[in-house]
Amino acid sequence: MTHADAYNRLVLLDEAAAREQAAWLREAFSRRGVTFGDAPMRSFLRPHFVGRAQWNRLRDDGRRLLQLLTRVARAAFEGDAARLCAWLGVPEAQARWVALDPGEPDVVLSRLDAFLTPDGPRFIEVNSDAPAGFGYGDRMAEVFAELPIFREFARDAPVEYLASGRSVVEAVVSAWGSRRGAAPPVVAIVDYADVRTRADQQILCAAFEDAGVPCLLADPREVELGGGRLVARGRPIDVVYRRAVLSELVEREDEVRDFLDAYRLGAAVFVNSLRCHLAEDKAFFALLLDPDSAGLMSADEASFVARVVPWTARVEERRSRKGGRDIDLVPWILENREALVLKPSHGYGGRSVFVGDETPPGAWEAAVRQGTGRAWIVQERVPIPEEPFPIVEDGRLTLESLKVNANPFYVAGHDVGAVTRASRSSVINVSAGGGSVPTFVVG
Repeated sequence: MTHADAYNRLVLLDEAAAREQAAWLREAFSRRGVTFGDAPMRSFLRPHFVGRAQWNRLRDDGRRLLQLLTRVARAAFEGDAARLCAWLGVPEAQARWVALDPGEPDVVLSRLDAFLTPDGPRFIEVNSDAPAGFGYGDRMAEVFAELPIFREFARDAPVEYLASGRSVVEAVVSAWGSRRGAAPPVVAIVDYADVRTRADQQILCAAFEDAGVPCLLADPREVELGGGRLVARGRPIDVVYRRAVLSELVEREDEVRDFLDAYRLGAAVFVNSLRCHLAEDKAFFALLLDPDSAGLMSADEASFVARVVPWTARVEERRSRKGGRDIDLVPWILENREALVLKPSHGYGGRSVFVGDETPPGAWEAAVRQGTGRAWIVQERVPIPEEPFPIVEDGRLTLESLKVNANPFYVAGHDVGAVTRASRSSVINVSAGGGSVPTFVVG
């Protein structure tokens, strides 16, 4: 019996108690700030359990991949970020900001998207441009740990949640650097005030304050540049913990001029820097797997990437290689729809993702034609793991098999945890209607 089965069995022993605890969970999420927009984060009555050996591999492979990505991003095209942006198809409005170099580290915080397979984790995306979830994960774990069902399960199973908040604080403060003075920096978590993940930022703001680090939330439209310093609501800011994504900043560039100028002038330390966009670009996997990039990695590193990253290519009219043989890429994509996923390189939130075996042939062909030569990628489809989760809907308790996506965090190499997303849909994203649960390591 798996740990998931053992937990589900406890849930099913008393349906009335399960309904009551599901209602309590939703109310506790609302009361304790685990909200997405104006509603409690969609979740389920069981957290995600990952065995210790499986967790160690997920953590170690994710950390190695992220560090390899950031190193190669600086080495590609002889360090010319503008040329790399052009190869990736980064829109010009974004590329001119990404090409600026405020100095390393390019990535302090990130979240990886992975499927746990019998052969190890397969990483399908990296999210470094303002990743969310660190605060949510910690707070969800605290709430789940109070559930009577969870406490009963934990009496017989050694479960551990790896918190991220304290490490986030340490990593952001370290980016400021002790050389700048003994006093802690003033940190501003900067994002648009109306984003649906504002609650996640509020949880993290409290973590900074609890650690003795002054912190405030600020909208990029309200900050000002004066006297060589970035100022928010009258307070000079030392470190910007950036949660506003690059694409939205450049869309409103006239409204956030001082914020972007502060980045350009180095008026504050930005975590992450805008250069993080290079290594997180969905087309970057295509660069890593391109035979022409072999000189950027050792043979061992190339073998590692091929093991943990599904085959990925830019959608364009050209010859390519797949499985050791030459192919005409676009015709091959059309012929092998059921084994592939198609998506824009610079999208997020699960938008415009086409899963081949769930997409009619005509719609697939239209999407391929739309994406050809336009910064889209095609990726080998990884079988999505499914697990049974107890769900209470309309007053009824059922067990339902959901597709599961593990999301380990990266915090400057610290030992931190993960969240897990689950959904009926193959596009597993909270913005696209999925749910989120904390990830517990068992064993």
